[in-house]
Amino acid sequence: MTAFRDFPEITHRVDGAAIDAYAELSGDFNPLHVDPDYAAAGPFGTVVAHGPVGLQTVFAAAVRWLGGDRLATGTRIDVAYRGPVRIGDEVTCRADEVLDHAGSLAVRVTAVNQHGDDVLQALVIVPRDAVPRA
Repeated sequence: MTAFRDFPEITHRVDGAAIDAYAELSGDFNPLHVDPDYAAAGPFGTVVAHGPVGLQTVFAAAVRWLGGDRLATGTRIDVAYRGPVRIGDEVTCRADEVLDHAGSLAVRVTAVNQHGDDVLQALVIVPRDAVPRA
Protein backbone atom coordinates (compact mmCIF):
# COMPACT_ATOMS: atom_id res chain seq x y z
CA MET A 1 0.00 0.00 0.00
CA THR A 2 1.24 3.51 -0.73
CA ALA A 3 2.59 5.24 2.36
CA PHE A 4 2.14 8.87 3.25
CA ARG A 5 5.85 9.43 2.61
CA ASP A 6 4.91 8.87 -1.04
CA PHE A 7 2.26 11.60 -0.84
CA PRO A 8 3.82 14.30 -3.03
CA GLU A 9 4.63 17.80 -1.91
CA ILE A 10 3.00 20.21 -4.37
CA THR A 11 3.61 23.96 -4.67
CA HIS A 12 1.49 26.39 -6.68
CA ARG A 13 2.15 30.10 -7.11
CA VAL A 14 -1.07 32.09 -6.90
CA ASP A 15 -1.47 34.94 -9.34
CA GLY A 16 -4.21 37.40 -10.13
CA ALA A 17 -5.25 35.41 -13.20
CA ALA A 18 -6.04 32.35 -11.03
CA ILE A 19 -8.16 34.47 -8.70
CA ASP A 20 -10.00 36.10 -11.60
CA ALA A 21 -10.57 32.73 -13.28
CA TYR A 22 -12.03 31.29 -10.09
CA ALA A 23 -14.31 34.34 -9.70
CA GLU A 24 -15.60 33.75 -13.23
CA LEU A 25 -16.03 30.01 -12.67
CA SER A 26 -17.77 30.33 -9.31
CA GLY A 27 -19.60 33.61 -9.76
CA ASP A 28 -18.00 34.82 -6.49
CA PHE A 29 -17.05 38.42 -7.13
CA ASN A 30 -16.67 39.41 -3.49
CA PRO A 31 -14.60 42.62 -3.64
CA LEU A 32 -12.08 41.15 -1.15
CA HIS A 33 -11.09 38.84 -4.01
CA VAL A 34 -11.38 41.05 -7.09
CA ASP A 35 -11.24 44.76 -6.17
CA PRO A 36 -7.76 45.95 -5.09
CA ASP A 37 -9.01 49.31 -3.79
CA TYR A 38 -11.76 47.75 -1.70
CA ALA A 39 -9.48 44.95 -0.46
CA ALA A 40 -6.75 47.43 0.55
CA ALA A 41 -9.11 48.85 3.17
CA GLY A 42 -10.13 45.38 4.40
CA PRO A 43 -8.72 43.12 7.10
CA PHE A 44 -5.95 41.65 4.90
CA GLY A 45 -4.81 44.91 3.27
CA THR A 46 -4.83 43.38 -0.19
CA VAL A 47 -6.75 41.08 -2.50
CA VAL A 48 -6.92 37.51 -1.18
CA ALA A 49 -7.67 34.35 -3.09
CA HIS A 50 -10.90 32.40 -2.75
CA GLY A 51 -10.39 29.41 -0.44
CA PRO A 52 -10.48 26.79 -3.22
CA VAL A 53 -7.58 28.52 -5.03
CA GLY A 54 -5.25 27.64 -2.13
CA LEU A 55 -6.91 24.24 -1.75
CA GLN A 56 -5.89 23.33 -5.31
CA THR A 57 -2.51 22.11 -4.04
CA VAL A 58 -4.29 19.50 -1.91
CA PHE A 59 -6.34 18.26 -4.87
CA ALA A 60 -3.25 18.10 -7.10
CA ALA A 61 -1.22 16.19 -4.48
CA ALA A 62 -4.03 13.70 -3.82
CA VAL A 63 -4.56 13.02 -7.53
CA ARG A 64 -0.84 12.48 -8.09
CA TRP A 65 -0.62 10.22 -5.01
CA LEU A 66 -3.46 8.07 -6.29
CA GLY A 67 -1.80 7.80 -9.71
CA GLY A 68 -4.74 8.83 -11.84
CA ASP A 69 -6.07 11.93 -13.47
CA ARG A 70 -8.81 12.64 -10.92
CA LEU A 71 -9.79 11.86 -7.36
CA ALA A 72 -11.18 8.39 -6.76
CA THR A 73 -14.93 8.06 -6.37
CA GLY A 74 -15.81 8.36 -2.70
CA THR A 75 -12.86 10.60 -1.83
CA ARG A 76 -13.73 13.40 0.56
CA ILE A 77 -11.68 16.43 1.57
CA ASP A 78 -12.48 18.21 4.80
CA VAL A 79 -10.75 21.58 5.06
CA ALA A 80 -10.12 24.23 7.69
CA TYR A 81 -8.82 27.55 6.38
CA ARG A 82 -6.17 29.07 8.65
CA GLY A 83 -4.91 32.16 6.86
CA PRO A 84 -5.19 34.23 3.71
CA VAL A 85 -3.59 33.42 0.37
CA ARG A 86 -2.40 36.56 -1.36
CA ILE A 87 -1.36 37.25 -4.94
CA GLY A 88 2.22 36.06 -5.32
CA ASP A 89 2.02 33.50 -2.53
CA GLU A 90 3.53 30.09 -3.11
CA VAL A 91 1.26 27.54 -1.44
CA THR A 92 2.85 24.19 -0.60
CA CYS A 93 0.85 21.13 0.49
CA ARG A 94 2.60 18.51 2.65
CA ALA A 95 1.32 15.30 4.20
CA ASP A 96 1.61 15.13 7.98
CA GLU A 97 0.32 11.60 8.58
CA VAL A 98 -1.93 8.84 7.32
CA LEU A 99 -4.60 7.38 9.56
CA ASP A 100 -6.92 4.40 9.30
CA HIS A 101 -10.40 5.85 9.12
CA ALA A 102 -13.44 3.56 9.05
CA GLY A 103 -12.27 1.40 6.15
CA SER A 104 -10.60 4.31 4.39
CA LEU A 105 -7.26 6.06 4.62
CA ALA A 106 -7.18 9.62 5.87
CA VAL A 107 -4.20 11.76 4.95
CA ARG A 108 -3.75 14.78 7.18
CA VAL A 109 -2.19 17.61 5.17
CA THR A 110 -1.08 21.15 5.84
CA ALA A 111 -0.65 23.88 3.25
CA VAL A 112 1.72 26.74 4.02
CA ASN A 113 2.80 29.86 2.19
CA GLN A 114 6.40 30.74 1.34
CA HIS A 115 6.84 32.21 4.85
CA GLY A 116 5.80 28.94 6.51
CA ASP A 117 2.46 30.33 7.65
CA ASP A 118 -0.41 27.81 7.69
CA VAL A 119 -3.03 28.73 5.11
CA LEU A 120 -5.11 25.57 5.51
CA GLN A 121 -5.28 22.13 7.01
CA ALA A 122 -7.17 19.31 5.37
CA LEU A 123 -8.07 15.69 5.80
CA VAL A 124 -8.13 13.73 2.53
CA ILE A 125 -10.27 10.64 3.09
CA VAL A 126 -9.78 8.00 0.40
CA PRO A 127 -11.51 4.63 0.12
CA ARG A 128 -8.87 1.99 0.91
CA ASP A 129 -9.47 0.14 -2.36
CA ALA A 130 -8.65 3.30 -4.33
CA VAL A 131 -5.14 3.56 -2.86
CA PRO A 132 -2.57 1.97 -5.16
CA ARG A 133 -0.56 -0.92 -3.80
CA ALA A 134 3.22 -0.71 -3.82
